[in-house]
Amino acid sequence: MKNDESEPADEGENRKRRGIFDCDDAYRTPTSDDYKRLFETGMIVVDTNVLINLYRSNGRTRRDTFAVLRRLQNQLWVPHQVLSEFWRNRDLPSVKGHHHAKARTACTALDKASRSLSDAADRWLKDVHLDADDAARKRIGGYKVSIQRSLDEMKRFIEEQAENDALDGTGSTQTDPVLLKLEPLLLGRIGDPFSPEDYAEAVKEAKRRADKEVPPGYADYDAKPDEQAAGDYIVWKQVIGEAARNGRDVLLVTGDIKEDWWTPRTNQSPARPRSELQNELRNQSGVALFMLTPSQLLAEVSTAFKLEVDKRSVNDLASREGNVEIFPAPIRSAIVGSILSAHERAREVHKVSGLSSRSPYGATVIVAVREELNERIAAIGGTTISVRGADYPVFDGFLFLPFRTPSGAPASTLSKSPRIRAVQELIEPSEEMFDFGDEPNRNLTPVIISYSATADSGVESILAGLGHFAGAGKFDFHFQSRLL
Repeated sequence: MKNDESEPADEGENRKRRGIFDCDDAYRTPTSDDYKRLFETGMIVVDTNVLINLYRSNGRTRRDTFAVLRRLQNQLWVPHQVLSEFWRNRDLPSVKGHHHAKARTACTALDKASRSLSDAADRWLKDVHLDADDAARKRIGGYKVSIQRSLDEMKRFIEEQAENDALDGTGSTQTDPVLLKLEPLLLGRIGDPFSPEDYAEAVKEAKRRADKEVPPGYADYDAKPDEQAAGDYIVWKQVIGEAARNGRDVLLVTGDIKEDWWTPRTNQSPARPRSELQNELRNQSGVALFMLTPSQLLAEVSTAFKLEVDKRSVNDLASREGNVEIFPAPIRSAIVGSILSAHERAREVHKVSGLSSRSPYGATVIVAVREELNERIAAIGGTTISVRGADYPVFDGFLFLPFRTPSGAPASTLSKSPRIRAVQELIEPSEEMFDFGDEPNRNLTPVIISYSATADSGVESILAGLGHFAGAGKFDFHFQSRLL
């Protein structure tokens, strides 16, 4: 009889039995059961934007978000870098004063619209020589009163809604309702900070990785100083360290949907974490990585635990998360960086001028954005094309057209812009055009960039959209993504 202990084992028995998913590039689409398991046993990491949006959300969405966080409390963990970023951003006017600031901006725009309507009607009366006609003036006056009444009612609604959604007591940490709920919720669930030496090394490593476009965080370097841009990597490194310590799978909840975190969604599959991140976490901590946006978290938790979450809250958060997947990181960085830099230039001119009502900020920032965008697109291999005497950048078949719009105004208001009509002529000349100076370029795709920026509030939003011309200079958007 053979002695089993002395016989060499079959070589095949010592080799791992590999399957279809045993590959660094492989991935499994998570199921509802996967998420429920994570909600009960995983390590749920919330990013800075999740906490900051508690101030910006309306009352309903805020209540639903807190209800979900309380249900997941035992699994929550917050990297110390997230805590630092939360406190650094919390006092910004665009955070604590979000609702009142947006209401003021909207009401100011409505007042401006009222004056424009009144002036337009008065000009019409004068141009057609009816300014002395009592009947015509009376009729126009009645319309003005009716319009003003409607605008006043709209303003009251906006102000009342802002009052309902705004948070009282944020001026003191003793009365801030967000802090009063977050403090017990996150007590004992905050990670340790890096030592000064480890922090400095992490900032250096983040830059080294960014130069090679190793995720996460490399998309921030064109728009932020190095130390701020390193924030995403520092968060990630702290997550890896905590996961290695506790051995639990990680669910990262973030509203940051840039391509340095996510593999973009396609028509065939949803967005998912970058494979580099999944592999790095698995190799260094031995656990798996899952990711959800805040809106997805609310939807999944409500399903998993039959928690009552208003669908409107899910939609509110989803609208904030936007979609930047169509634009590669260099293009996105060029757009965002050019507008942020142009704002700083224009703000300095505003300060020097000492003016308020007739500040040169607006005219300065419009020119500065074009200059900055031309320069940054050229740096990644682009060129320029002239549209009615102004140069605009072209890269990879895209023609980039930046427009400054009033705060809160939809990008669709750009449809009647003379510049849009000029671009249509450049790209899609009509048969009726007999004298077209330049040779038309039908291969260019216009990217309409809509940004809102003021000297006082800074850059409030940046949208970029693709679409098509629908005649008479009208531009219909098929796709819009929020870049900021």
